[in-house]
Amino acid sequence: MRRHVLAGMTGIIVAFTASLPASAATYPEKAIRIIVPVAAGGSTDLVARIFQMTIERLKLLPQPLVIVNNAAAGGTVGTRMIKDAEPDGYTLGIWHMGLLTAAAMGVTDYDHTAFDLVAQVGAIEVGLAVKSDSKIASLKELVAEAKARPGQVSAAMNIGLLPHFVPLMFASEAGIDFRWVQAGGGSVRLRSVLGNHTEFSLFSVPEFVTFGPQGIRPLVVFSSARHPRVANVPTAAELGYNFTFSEAILWLAPRGTPKDRVDVVAKAIEASMRDDDFKKRYDEQGIDPAYIPGDKLKAVLDQRMTGIKAVAAQVKAAKTN
Repeated sequence: MRRHVLAGMTGIIVAFTASLPASAATYPEKAIRIIVPVAAGGSTDLVARIFQMTIERLKLLPQPLVIVNNAAAGGTVGTRMIKDAEPDGYTLGIWHMGLLTAAAMGVTDYDHTAFDLVAQVGAIEVGLAVKSDSKIASLKELVAEAKARPGQVSAAMNIGLLPHFVPLMFASEAGIDFRWVQAGGGSVRLRSVLGNHTEFSLFSVPEFVTFGPQGIRPLVVFSSARHPRVANVPTAAELGYNFTFSEAILWLAPRGTPKDRVDVVAKAIEASMRDDDFKKRYDEQGIDPAYIPGDKLKAVLDQRMTGIKAVAAQVKAAKTN
């Protein structure tokens, strides 16, 4: 058994090495900094650390990946750090669809076109959750409460990013309005809900799994079908709402990074995602290993941006507190 496992790992590494561009043979010669624009503990940070551990374990790169978390200003400081870094292959980043929503909201003056796109490396389903002992026990009750108290049911959000954008799009579909309270990343929104500062927030399925024992109760997932990691949580469609949304996880490089260096990292990413332990970790966290290579990713994000811009005016008009 051990011989078979070692042979499989060797095959991954040999195939990876053989496909590298000749001009990239000496890259990287030092550690690669990976900017993650969220605090440690959230779903995006978790993805970054799964890649970090897998690439190191399989020795897919000769130098380590060093994760740098910077959640300032709702992640916009971190994305700007990626964008403005020297395009030499030694600073990369991992982020999500907030790159598009922040631009559509005017929170940033750049979007995905300001970066070299390395790859999409996963899709994460999202949904709404309340504190475990909340009087709101279902999505139906949340909607009813919002109708009874228009603009008063409080949502912990991160202005211009998915925790703001997605609940507002759902509110539009449901014909209700919430009170928007700026909080921050997933762990900060968790504290807001657990501390009774807000009544609910958007969380990802991996956060449902991680944060559930700390005291939150999922009400709904916005996926097209129930997610196996939270199979008892209904979809919005089941409850009569025509609304779905998933979060794409993206690897980014500063614009102008040499293509051969981007290719080295992209091949390490692909090799990681073929690893059985990597697949197991993704599955345990409820992450869909949806992979889109960088050369095909721009067209996908362009299309998604069109839909996001269509609702941006309503998002901008939403109340904030």
